[in-house]
Amino acid sequence: MTNTDQHTLLQAHYGTLQGFWENVLERTGYGAIVLSAGSQQFHFHDDQGPAFRPNPLMVQWIAKQHIGENAWLLFRQGTIPTLLFHQPDDFWHAPTQAPMHLQQHMDIRVFSGLEALTTNLEQLLTQHLGSQSKVAQISERDAPVTDRCELNPPNVIHALHFQRACKTEHELSLMRQASIQAARGHRAAQAAFAGGASEFGVHLAFLEASGMNEWQLPYGNIVAQNQHASLLHYQFQDREPAEKMNSMLIDAGANVDGYASDITRTYVGPNCYSAEAASLFADLLARMQDHQNNLISQVAPGANYVELQAAMHRSLANILVDAKLLECSVDEAVTRELTVPFCPHGLGHLLGIQVHDVGGQQLDIEGHMAPPPAPYASLRLTRPLSENMVLTVEPGLYFIPMLLNEQRAAKAPINWALVDLLTPFGGIRIEDNIRLLPEAAGVENLTRDAFQKAEKSAAYS
Repeated sequence: MTNTDQHTLLQAHYGTLQGFWENVLERTGYGAIVLSAGSQQFHFHDDQGPAFRPNPLMVQWIAKQHIGENAWLLFRQGTIPTLLFHQPDDFWHAPTQAPMHLQQHMDIRVFSGLEALTTNLEQLLTQHLGSQSKVAQISERDAPVTDRCELNPPNVIHALHFQRACKTEHELSLMRQASIQAARGHRAAQAAFAGGASEFGVHLAFLEASGMNEWQLPYGNIVAQNQHASLLHYQFQDREPAEKMNSMLIDAGANVDGYASDITRTYVGPNCYSAEAASLFADLLARMQDHQNNLISQVAPGANYVELQAAMHRSLANILVDAKLLECSVDEAVTRELTVPFCPHGLGHLLGIQVHDVGGQQLDIEGHMAPPPAPYASLRLTRPLSENMVLTVEPGLYFIPMLLNEQRAAKAPINWALVDLLTPFGGIRIEDNIRLLPEAAGVENLTRDAFQKAEKSAAYS
């Protein structure tokens, strides 16, 4: 994509944001929105802390790497936003540089001192708003800037969150880049695992190939070999390779200008403890890929994701019965919810600035919610699907001792010999990032497109 193309997409993106935020002010009655980027937080009794992550709503306006601590964005109707940027004089750390390349899109004012910045923010509110105008202030820890500011009014936040689900072409271009970056990391991770690398070694291979430091990742890499794959968000990384390499599940993404990719792949190991078990696991892995393909084919504008969640469990019941892991009919498996211990998480979630992006259980702009029904309490996406949403489709099949032991005690019709044979593999998850196209046009699979581009790039290098 040329610089001209990027500029055109960014210009259209700001036009969309401007129109929507003005609509939010009209519908809620506020005279302005003042948005805090936030500030660095430190660990308890320490002078260090996690990497600074700005207010996600700020990332819609400014690329994440150009947002400094203590910055404020003032949005009013009929004019471009004003960015008050704190760029301190500092010799301990390199301060974030103000995004002066965005000057045609926003009024940027740079301050080295916090007091001057705060004073100017107060003066702007007084200068440009009538004495009766209320201001919606969205910030995590800040006190109200003036007595007319109302902290985090729910109707404003609901409206801003609801619209984030449908992406602009600018946002989609960033998510495609994040997908390609992650696909490069995944290809390197797969090669490292095939060569016998430890979990930590696989993690390092992903970082190097994707070109990211750990603090740049959208979430901590999940690199789970063998039984570790039964832990859905396994957080540790063994430094030594296991004696037998049965399987690996890697859930890892990339971040481009604050927009994320979120990709999971599962592989059969190069040195399994049992050839019979490896063959059974490989068969299940192939079935799960077909399972995911079928679910993706059902994703379309207007589709009900709760119904897709139910379809996922019925399809999983078919797999488990056909593979003889369940010793009952598909109907009985669904009625008795026997698939839930094998896949206790939701089918997917919205993706964007946040990995588990906001608004997934929000039915409308006013903030009416649709909590997930039992037994799908962990489902993060319950709203009807719309064009240009980006979401994950990530069915799973796990052998989780804690959950299966409950079924064993209840004498559920499960083939325990087969479960015991497969438990050393941990589980399977396959996750793609899907953009919804107009009705009847299908989907854009950002993940598979990215893997194809990464493979072509590697072939020419």
